[in-house]
Amino acid sequence: MTGPALIVLFLVSMVYLFVTIVRFKMNPFFSMISAAVAIGILSGMDLNSLVNGITSGFGSICASLGIVVAMGFLLGGMLAEAGATDSLADATLKKFGEKHASLAMNITGFIVSIPVFYGSAYVILNPILRTLSRKTKKSIHVYITALSVGLLTTHCLVIPTPGPLSVAGTLGVNFGWFILYSLLVSVPGALIGGWLYGELLGKKLYPYHQSAEEECQVEYPQKTNEKRAPAGLAIAIIALPLLLIVFGTLIPMWTEIPMIVSVCNFLTAGNGVMSLVISVAFAAWTLRPYVKGSYAPLITKNFNEMGEIMLLLGAGGSFGAIIQASGIGDYFVTLLQSWNVPLIFLAFLLCLLMRSALGSAAVAMVTTASIVAPLCGQLGESGIVMGLAICAASMAFATPTDAAFWLVQKLDNLSFKDTWITHTFGNAIACVVMFAVVLVLNACRGFLPGL
Repeated sequence: MTGPALIVLFLVSMVYLFVTIVRFKMNPFFSMISAAVAIGILSGMDLNSLVNGITSGFGSICASLGIVVAMGFLLGGMLAEAGATDSLADATLKKFGEKHASLAMNITGFIVSIPVFYGSAYVILNPILRTLSRKTKKSIHVYITALSVGLLTTHCLVIPTPGPLSVAGTLGVNFGWFILYSLLVSVPGALIGGWLYGELLGKKLYPYHQSAEEECQVEYPQKTNEKRAPAGLAIAIIALPLLLIVFGTLIPMWTEIPMIVSVCNFLTAGNGVMSLVISVAFAAWTLRPYVKGSYAPLITKNFNEMGEIMLLLGAGGSFGAIIQASGIGDYFVTLLQSWNVPLIFLAFLLCLLMRSALGSAAVAMVTTASIVAPLCGQLGESGIVMGLAICAASMAFATPTDAAFWLVQKLDNLSFKDTWITHTFGNAIACVVMFAVVLVLNACRGFLPGL
């Protein structure tokens, strides 16, 4: 199968996911695996290649996220068991007030995701959302949107995250100017798509109802006695893996001493797996006075809860791998290159479609940048503007082909529809806002420095 038929096949597969999951309540794992098999067969893939694509896609996601999710789940469970999330939520409310609690989470996500992998950061910070929801009497959907969009904005736009780093390097632009303008572009996107849109959802679509909120949240035990871990300790535990990853990312830029570089690589490898393992050990030691009994039941409970999440993440990886192997992504590239549109719109649309088809923001960004790079020089376009347009486009269409979609959905026990409304639509709004800012920069590049 080639040409327009591939696009039809892709669209039909997305409709199939919606209908089977939302209407017929099929388990998303079986829905995605069956969709992947159907796409592979209908696109003409060799059956052995189809099976290998499904298994390799599943394995790659589990390899990159399995231990991260496990350690993050355990870290969140320990913090909640010790009452640390309650203490931290109280401190947040005292500092920012109930009215601005979601803004605080949006800003936190925005800052944290500059050096830290999105999945790791979301898993680490997630337990705070449930506690804030309970204490402020606002729907958890408000906080999910604020945090998710804040995290993904800088993950997709700001160096040293791998995606924008690769885009800037491929386009040959000055990293300093790229960082400056990426921050300028990403701030309004994060605030409008994360904070304001999240607050609107809380007022119009998801009013707080205690019983409903309890049903849609993964249950962590609440600390009922007065002996709970202080907020300062909670901050230290949450900050430790983030600081270790930042240290491991930045120090090699300043030194080439082999031992130091090796330690930094150890801390950052596998999306910061060892940084999380170290942090869990630190949490187990420092939170011990605030936890009754053994850690064993807590560990078993949290690992049991993460089992379904890993199955869904792996199935999403399989689905995305077959979409890529079937040639759908390649045809999107060929199609858009044939259109006679301004380069900035071509770059934006190409990355947008590849993001929705392949699921990976980084793959979509790198692929689009490699196509656009030679055209920038030929047409005299600004590499920074083109790079920002590409990075902004990678925010949108966080569909079921993206592991982050299922991470948010299962970690917070949301329905399929609610995940689209909070995570996908919030990030799409941020994408549109940021692209509008990029268009303004493009119109003003004649007198703006660095462009």
